[in-house]
Amino acid sequence: MAGKLWGIGVGPGDPDLITMKAVKVLAQVSVVCVPRARAGQPSLALSIAREYLSPEAKVVELTMPMTEVREKLESAWREAAKTILGYLQAGEQVAFLTIGDPSLYSTFSYVNNVLQQEEAWLDTEVIPGISSFSAAAARLGRPLAEGDEPLVVMPTPQGLDLSNELIDQSNLVLMKVSRDFDKLVHELSQNHRLSEAALVSRVGQSQEFITGDLEALQGQKIDYLSLIISRKP
Repeated sequence: MAGKLWGIGVGPGDPDLITMKAVKVLAQVSVVCVPRARAGQPSLALSIAREYLSPEAKVVELTMPMTEVREKLESAWREAAKTILGYLQAGEQVAFLTIGDPSLYSTFSYVNNVLQQEEAWLDTEVIPGISSFSAAAARLGRPLAEGDEPLVVMPTPQGLDLSNELIDQSNLVLMKVSRDFDKLVHELSQNHRLSEAALVSRVGQSQEFITGDLEALQGQKIDYLSLIISRKP
């Protein structure tokens, strides 16, 4: 009998923010897959979940390079899917760990798409996790949205323009802000959003950093696991 694949969100960093359902499943699965940028590199997702794993669980590293080259990414997804499929065909219960939520900018969604396209029979279930921006809003003590306020969650692309009507009237969650941080701060300032913006890095982790003074960070290296929450003017 084929096994089952679980896509498990373990939250942003604090092990206490993992869901009870995730804890129950992690205690039962026989294989735990963890994506890593390089072989042997520590896994944040694994460090969050480790205390909930069965002592007999086998931990499998899946190398996912930090690159925007599509060909390299697709090759890594296919290789990961092949590895996972081998365990599923052997009847193993497999968990794929991801920080935050598996449905939001997660490697799991890409690997799962490959599996579903090639092996539609697979039994897969996703367990949601607390997103980094939900945890960040809680740490800031600010609502993400109230009443009928729209909320836009988006990565920070090259050439970001914050002046369009939808963004202008919305509260913003900006992800992947380390790409072009100085340009982003300039855009926030130009659109009168800087005073209501805050940066949160590695929320719920020992290296957590929070500031409302984004201009003071210009010219510095921004942690990859950083986001900005900006309420509309």
